[in-house]
Amino acid sequence: MKILNRYILKEHIQPFIMALVVIMFILLMNFLVKYIGQIFGKGLPILIIVRLIALNLAWMLALAVPMATLVAVLMAYGRLSADNEITILKSSGISIYKIIRPSLYLGLFLTLLMIYFNDRILPESNHQAKLVFRAVKEKKPTLQLEEHIFFTLHDYTILVEQIEKPLPREWLGLDKMLGPEYSDRETIDRLRYLTLFDRSNPAQMVTITASEGYMVYSRERKSLIFTLFNGEFHELDQKKVEEYQRSEFKKHVVYIPAEEFEFEEQQDSYRGDREMNISMMQNKIDQFRKQIATQQERVQSGLNSQLIRIDTLLKELGDSTRLAQSDSILNHIEIAGNNWRSAKSQAKRIIERHYHQMRTKHSIIDNHQASINKYAVEIHKKFSIPFACIVFVLIGAPLGVMSRKGGMGAAISLSIGFFLLYWVFLIGGEDLADRKFMTPFMAMWAPNIIVGGAGMYFIWRAVKETAFIPWDKLGRMFKRKKDDQT
Repeated sequence: MKILNRYILKEHIQPFIMALVVIMFILLMNFLVKYIGQIFGKGLPILIIVRLIALNLAWMLALAVPMATLVAVLMAYGRLSADNEITILKSSGISIYKIIRPSLYLGLFLTLLMIYFNDRILPESNHQAKLVFRAVKEKKPTLQLEEHIFFTLHDYTILVEQIEKPLPREWLGLDKMLGPEYSDRETIDRLRYLTLFDRSNPAQMVTITASEGYMVYSRERKSLIFTLFNGEFHELDQKKVEEYQRSEFKKHVVYIPAEEFEFEEQQDSYRGDREMNISMMQNKIDQFRKQIATQQERVQSGLNSQLIRIDTLLKELGDSTRLAQSDSILNHIEIAGNNWRSAKSQAKRIIERHYHQMRTKHSIIDNHQASINKYAVEIHKKFSIPFACIVFVLIGAPLGVMSRKGGMGAAISLSIGFFLLYWVFLIGGEDLADRKFMTPFMAMWAPNIIVGGAGMYFIWRAVKETAFIPWDKLGRMFKRKKDDQT
């Protein structure tokens, strides 16, 4: 049996690796297509791009492993069935249960491995990916000036008529004039006939023109540095339009703040539910449960205090009525009537105020319960998705064994159908749990229960050597309809 187990497990290795690579590639391409505009074209270092993609591979792997397990099991048993090896094993007295058992061991191993991965590695990868992606979104593309095109940055607008590379012999004379920021001459362009509009001061309009200039980005200053030669200042006061000033310069340096050009990854202690491990989320759930208990105590305390106030009011009303009995009957009626109207109005105000307070407290309790459900869903998800490796073994093994009865294409089609059914139940269950229509346990485990139950039924039919779908009858029925039409 050990030789048979190794042989069956060996049949899974190549299909599993192939399916895992293909599924990861599809998920990666979908990710890149979705975020290509936010990642590329911003002048990011290649290492940052690679790191961002590598961090996002974690959640892709968490989804791809169960999918690859289904494909691997289906292909392994489909190949064994197509080559009549399943028939030979059964004729040798080996039951279907023993044939499928190595795959269940594999599914159990992958389940335990992915539970550890989802709890220890995936949350940290999601957190780091969020930080990197936030820094990427905040970073602006590196300034690329184009000839005869206005470029606006904050309160500055730049227009350049000609851009060219300085010759090496010309650079020898400019090296000392430009400063240490211009050390990399390969990335420096000479700007001809440049105009810079400065609107940083609302009360003053400044226009700077220069026949020649150079631009560089300084990481130390987090600014764009424009070094201009042979130009003019034109200043106009918005409040005193008649006061116009013009001056000339031989050399002038302009600093334009550009912090958004720098990639800065800032640390953040806040973590979402998908960035926490099980222990962190359980602590959150305990905190919300304590807050719910506190609010419920306040509700009960407020209710008791309001009932006491109403009871006191009724007692005061009764005392006032007894005092009125010593007067005439007419006076008694007037006093009692006035007291009842006043008591009714006061009691109504007390009840309305208490009602609004209770609604606020119940709203707080509902919000806390929704947060508990959200974290509970993620906890169950860390177990239920890895457990899908076992569930897909239960589905894939009988489909592969019975593939000869309905054809490999039909088995693959059914497996895809069950896979889609699983994810529809999973996504829908998460939404229902967040809305408190289902418990988090049922929302996350219902797909495994349903699909796993179907897989066990298929295994039983495979043991009985009966197809769960009557392919022969369906074929004869379609053939009869075709003959009737002709």
